[in-house]
Amino acid sequence: MVVSALLLGLSAPAVAPVPATAQGTPTSVSAATGRPPGAPPSDAAFLGIGAPVSAVLVEAATGQVLVAREADVRRPIASAVKLVTALAVVAALPPGSAVTVGEGVRGIEGSSYGLIPGEVRSVEDLLVGLLLRSGNDAAVALAVAIDGTEEAFVDRMAETLADLGIDTRPATASGLDPADALSAGELAVVSMAALAEPRIRDVVAQPELALEDIGPIENRNLFLFDVEGATGLKTGFTSAAGYTLAASAERGGRELIAVVLGAADDRARRDLAARLIEHGFAATIPLTLRRSVTLRTSAGPVRLATADTRMTLAEGTTVIPAWPTSLRPDDAPMSVELRVGSADGDWVDAGAVEVVRLDGRRETGTTSLGRALADGVYAALRPYGLADALR
Repeated sequence: MVVSALLLGLSAPAVAPVPATAQGTPTSVSAATGRPPGAPPSDAAFLGIGAPVSAVLVEAATGQVLVAREADVRRPIASAVKLVTALAVVAALPPGSAVTVGEGVRGIEGSSYGLIPGEVRSVEDLLVGLLLRSGNDAAVALAVAIDGTEEAFVDRMAETLADLGIDTRPATASGLDPADALSAGELAVVSMAALAEPRIRDVVAQPELALEDIGPIENRNLFLFDVEGATGLKTGFTSAAGYTLAASAERGGRELIAVVLGAADDRARRDLAARLIEHGFAATIPLTLRRSVTLRTSAGPVRLATADTRMTLAEGTTVIPAWPTSLRPDDAPMSVELRVGSADGDWVDAGAVEVVRLDGRRETGTTSLGRALADGVYAALRPYGLADALR
């Protein structure tokens, strides 16, 4: 699964919609907006989410932002940065790798996995310590084992973020520094990548894991007990960051990601994330957009269709392509703007999708002058409904 911050785009009824599935058709990205097609995100204020919190709700399968509040503002994320650490670790160390714990774990402040310099732990064990217990010593032990120093490993983390379309460099592998900062939208992208990595996903979804020779390790992320189908991900806290949470839940093959930054306490971040997740499942619908148009031409009917496009709509709304009235068969392949709205409400721009000819052909330069003139007449008549050309 390719994930990118561009997918989120945060700063930066002829045919009935077909419900999307977890393994459905690929997502299109609008060339005009750099984000998946869909209505602009709702303001989180209607869910009672306001200052000083930043928040975002994202459709995990497509990266479409459904709800947002200051989702493009970077701020400290504390231990949630360990998701980036974990992504860099699994890319560097294969399963079963042994890690010798270095001296650098001595005296590390904050949460600890109880590591002792000189002992040998498996990378799987240390990922549990990193993600379930949020051990700052586990973060440093992994960083030093891979790159010799935490500073060098942070460069690797920056490369990991760059691969996701995020241009920034954390300060630590643990999240203790206020410079360990991402926006809510960027942390959602990181969360998408983490959920796509089985070695991370299988850890963050567990309320407790039993490790051989160690025993049960409880997950500090209590959100797993708050919401039906919770699948992760990671909490964080420092005085600079406040209480942070990247959360996810899956129901019926559909997964949503909620990110909350700067909450007042643990209960508040969990409540806000749950509010976002429940709204997403209750009030939005994922679908696959398939729209077509048949053009009357001198050579017979020609059918154009939008590429299958996965998107999410608010209940009670629909999406339509803004077909050009002077559309010609040889215009395809092309893009067409989408509009989202309801019969009794406003319609808003929702990006653009590709349009192709279903017969796969293109008009050639050998078309006769008579045929070209006839097709031009058909195209000219369409705005006035005289040619029965758009169906």
